[in-house]
Amino acid sequence: MRYGMRKVLSGIICLFILMTLISGCSGGSAATNSGPKKVVRLAYQGILDKDTIDPISGITKKGKQSLKELLEKKLPNYQIDIITIPSDGWIQKTETTIKSGECDVAWYTNQVMAADWFTDHSEFMKDDQQVNLNNINSLFLDQAVHYIKYRSFDKPQSTNQYYGLPIDMSAYFMAYDKQLFDDWGVQPPSENTTYEELIDKAKKMTGKNPKTGKDNYGTFLKSYWLEWHSIGFNATHPIKADGMKLANLNMDNDVEYIKGSPEVLKYFNYLTEALKYAPAGAATGTGSEKFYTKDNDIAINMDVSLTGQYLAYTYANKKDVTDRFKPILMPLSKNGMQGFPEFHKVAVVKNAKDKQAAWEVVKKLTTDKEVVDFLIVNYSTSGVPALKDASGMKCMELDINKKRHEFQKKSIFITDDYWYWREPMNKVLTKVVAKQVTSEQARIEFYNNTKTWIEDKKKQLGSN
Repeated sequence: MRYGMRKVLSGIICLFILMTLISGCSGGSAATNSGPKKVVRLAYQGILDKDTIDPISGITKKGKQSLKELLEKKLPNYQIDIITIPSDGWIQKTETTIKSGECDVAWYTNQVMAADWFTDHSEFMKDDQQVNLNNINSLFLDQAVHYIKYRSFDKPQSTNQYYGLPIDMSAYFMAYDKQLFDDWGVQPPSENTTYEELIDKAKKMTGKNPKTGKDNYGTFLKSYWLEWHSIGFNATHPIKADGMKLANLNMDNDVEYIKGSPEVLKYFNYLTEALKYAPAGAATGTGSEKFYTKDNDIAINMDVSLTGQYLAYTYANKKDVTDRFKPILMPLSKNGMQGFPEFHKVAVVKNAKDKQAAWEVVKKLTTDKEVVDFLIVNYSTSGVPALKDASGMKCMELDINKKRHEFQKKSIFITDDYWYWREPMNKVLTKVVAKQVTSEQARIEFYNNTKTWIEDKKKQLGSN
């Protein structure tokens, strides 16, 4: 019996050795063919190191490991190493990461720095079968393609170079509290509201709430991103500058108009008036902490940075919030445009170790619907796809995202470099919100700041 068992055991061992040898011989060439995995280092802003439960919405925010696994499943011959970039100070951190040679692909949204950071992607697109210069406009929204082509006064020599591909576009909105409107007996904002309508309603809902007796504020605003509202007032407008040279800027139409513009004055008048119906903390960017809660005391919130928070509640199906608080799409200018032309993009950095491998990762991050969907739901909740065909994506199952996607396609602000007026205006807005200048003074400062910006930039670039 023992002898029989030994024979059986010996046979099993021999068979195992034989199979191992056969497997090694047949598998050796496959392993050689596959070779070592290509390593691509991805620097991504706003991503978390670990999965985290969002205290606001209650949903789990996926960390970098989940993105790594998804990309490596899509690109089995690649090893994706993810470098997390914090949202605060992301520009400086991204620049340091790129210049120190720590990454091959980087996330960005600031157009001015792109020429220093990234390689011109038209080189990749010349012969690529998936994404090329002939089909890029059929893959991505025209607006998205416009904003991946460099057009900045800072580096006119880089005009129209392609820096990366777009993942999504921000589609920010204001919001109002339906319950407070009901308490005050005021009709909610109309579908295509105007700033005039909003200020009229805000005025009616400032004071003691007729039902609760608590103090209510008609509106809330702070200087952060407030400049984009100027578009809806026609205080700023699209420009075209040949070759992105400051000498080709139409000074009369695009700068001198500010000095006596009734639209610019109307914009600053509106902000000055709105501050009368806002909590005192608005001057320092505080006072709206209770928005989206049952104790909210603000009827209309102009702070669009809360868009992502609202979408987090929406993805988490928090009906107690989404039934009470409702979005307000941005009012349009005379030419049908509105602000926040923000596109989140990824691009191959100039000193990438393997640029072709990095390009493959860029394509996967921007054209694979499952990947884009993952990025929007987990990291960019305020965004909607930049893809022309967004069908089948989970984020697009939400009615609010369908609505925002269509709205952005029709109305997003399309222009050449907007920094020549954006930076000068930001300097004024901090004073407006702090109630340090009148509307007329704000207009004069805006004009003077813009002229100074242009002259300083000309000196910096060594041009007339």
